[in-house]
Order: sequence, then structure tokens, then C-alpha cells
Amino acid sequence: MKLRNSFFSLHALALAALLGSAAAAHAEMTFYSSQAAFQAAISAPVTDRFDDLFWAQGPGSLSREPGAGYGYVVSALKFDGSDYSSFYNAGSDTDVWLSTDQATDVISFDFNYTDKVYGVGGFFFGTDALGAFLPGQSIKLNALDADGVEQVVFIENAQPGTFYGFASTSQIRYFEISAVQPAGGPTWVAANDLVLGTVAAVPEPSSGALLLGGIGLLGLGARRRSTKG
Repeated sequence: MKLRNSFFSLHALALAALLGSAAAAHAEMTFYSSQAAFQAAISAPVTDRFDDLFWAQGPGSLSREPGAGYGYVVSALKFDGSDYSSFYNAGSDTDVWLSTDQATDVISFDFNYTDKVYGVGGFFFGTDALGAFLPGQSIKLNALDADGVEQVVFIENAQPGTFYGFASTSQIRYFEISAVQPAGGPTWVAANDLVLGTVAAVPEPSSGALLLGGIGLLGLGARRRSTKG
């Protein structure tokens, strides 16, 4: 499998060259910090809870099929996209969060294997080296759709109980999360209850673009991870 660069600007340029030259209007992407509003913008939501992941340090890439025809590949990548890293389970035995082995790694979701994902969301926050929630941390969220529309959002003081998501009028191709490294020490990013969704309704020929949505994910661990960048 060819490794994808994790910086979405490259994808945006490539997709713009292929799709942006057409006369069609650009897609619209909306960011949500309310799970209720996100759920209202999508249909057929499916949640991937990741509670089946029982290892401590896992592989660098996972193929997931949470149900209802949804499928995707999630990878742990070096911060510059140059190579694969490895996953790490955080949280607890009963509530697993998907995290990374190294603090600077990026969790990258690839939805190119399905035509259903128009919305992705979940609970994203920082953890310490043992996989426990670390308050006061900032995370970065990136989403890119098939029309080359990209949104980058920075969340300050991310909490495990706060939902964040994106819905687009075009299929979402990639979604990535990473931790913003503080000056005082390393922070790992974690994802819980990834929600995926599709279009909210079938549009009429003259209707405007529709919002779509949802994804959630999880992981667990008790072993100290590497602090290498």
C-alpha cells in the first residue's frame, strides 16, 4: 500500500486539479460541536466503539467494518506522513480509546473504500503516557472531502465527553486527528466512539447541497509508551 502524506494541502491541490476545473459548485463542509446537531444533519449513523481492540501496542493500520455497509482503514502515521507508526489502546477494558504509541503520531481515517461517508465525528482528546485522560490539552482535527474542500479545527481543552464532527455535501475522503504538543511535556491524541453517517435525504434536482455525518472511535492500555517524536 502506498503511504499517503498526512498533510491535506497536497490532497486539496490534487483534487482541485481533477474536480475544481469543472463548472460545478464546491461542496460545503460544516463543523459541529453538538452531537444532536450533527445527528440531525446525517442519516443512517453507525458508531465504531473500538471495544474489540484488546491489545496494548497494536499494528500501524486497521481495516474496520462497523456495519450497515460502512468500511474504512485507519492508520497511525508519523507526524509528517513519511511512515507508519503503531496504535496503542488507551482508556479502560470496558471503554477502549484508540490512541497512538508516539505522542506526535497522527490518527488518519481513510474513507476512499466506501461511497457512504458524508459525515464523521466522535470524541477526541489528549491522554498521558499511560493512556489516561489528560485535561487542558489541545488537539487538531482535519477533514477533506472529494471536492477538495478541507477544514482544519483546533480544539482547546478537549474533553472526553464533548462531541466534534464534520458533515459535507460531498463524500468525505480523509479525517485526521493529532495532539498539539505543549511546552511542558508530550500529549497523545485519543479517539472514542467514532460515528459515520451518510446523506440526510435524497435531494430534489433543484435543491441545495445536503449535510451529512458521523463517526466515533476508541482504544486502551496500561503500558508506558514511547515519547519519541
